[in-house]
Amino acid sequence: MHRRSFLLGGVSVLVLPSCVSKPKMELHHAEVQTAGPMGIGMNVYLRVNNDNSFDVQVRNVRVQTTLQGRWTLPPVAYSPNQWLPADGTTVVQAPVIIPWPLVGPLLAETAMSPSISYRVRGEADVTAIRSIGIRSDNYPVDETGSIPRIAVAQAARGTLPF
Repeated sequence: MHRRSFLLGGVSVLVLPSCVSKPKMELHHAEVQTAGPMGIGMNVYLRVNNDNSFDVQVRNVRVQTTLQGRWTLPPVAYSPNQWLPADGTTVVQAPVIIPWPLVGPLLAETAMSPSISYRVRGEADVTAIRSIGIRSDNYPVDETGSIPRIAVAQAARGTLPF
């Protein structure tokens, strides 16, 4: 009996990583943090809903963001090392820098719109179940959304000639 339980447990550990459902993400809000020499530094806060029946940790994230389907931002790599509780919602912070050469054309193109669309593509390294520590590296990330245009415009005010 113990051998059968052990084998069943071993098989479930091997199958489990493929059963991790992708957490659902939606924009919570975005905040302009800095306007420095590199550009406009923002933190985008995402509400992440983990529908899995087990905790999932986001260890490392490597993504690239495209704004308005046209302008690609520099790649971002960061390590949030944040656990997403099972059947729960967590707010996760993601850093974004919009380089100064893109700010003017981006604001001009979106002048008649209240928002700026984005697409984030890349990969994340995740761990499922704290006690066992099952890891899945290079988990695909491909999300779309929008941020308020006014936040970018306010950060650029006084820095760019309009």
